[in-house]
Amino acid sequence: MTESVKVRKATEQDLDEMLALWSHYIRVHRNNPAYQICKGDGLAKRRQLFAKHVAGPESCVFVAVRPDGGLDAMVTCFVEDNAPYFLPPKYGRIQTPFVRPEARGRGHLKRLLAAAYLWAREAELTEVRLFTSAFDPGPNELAEEFGFQAIEVVRRRPIEWNLPQGRTPFDERGG
Repeated sequence: MTESVKVRKATEQDLDEMLALWSHYIRVHRNNPAYQICKGDGLAKRRQLFAKHVAGPESCVFVAVRPDGGLDAMVTCFVEDNAPYFLPPKYGRIQTPFVRPEARGRGHLKRLLAAAYLWAREAELTEVRLFTSAFDPGPNELAEEFGFQAIEVVRRRPIEWNLPQGRTPFDERGG
C-alpha cells in the first residue's frame, strides 16, 4: 500500500473533486445500464447528495488523498434501514467504491473499506453491505476476499412500449 496516500473523511471543500471522481466513475462504468441515462440535473443532484453525506450524522464519504491534496479514491457510507421484517434493523451501506484507474493497485480500496468498516463499528451497527457494479469483477473479487457475501442480485429490464396491449415479452417463452 502507498504510505504517502492518506485516507480521511471528506469535507465540504472536497465536493468539487468528489463530483469529478463520480463523473469519472460513471464514464468508466458506461456499459452498466444503470448509469447510461443521467438526468440533465444529475450532477447537481449528486453534488447535493455528496454534501448531505459529508455533513450528515449517519453518513460520510471516505477519500484517499494524495500528497498534493488531490483525491485518488472514494467510498460513500451511510446508515440504511433494513426491511421491517428482517434483522438487523439498520446496516451500514457502502457504495460507489471508486479508485481512479491510474491509481489502482496501490491498496486504496482496501484502506477505504477498512475505514468504512470502522465507521460502521463506531456507529454500533452489526452489519455492512457493499454495493458494487456487477460489470466490474475487480471490486467484486476484493469484496469476497474481505468476507462480503453476495446476498442478492438486482436485474433491470426496460418496459417495451411497442408491444401490443396485454402482451409481454415473456408470452412466447416457456416456464
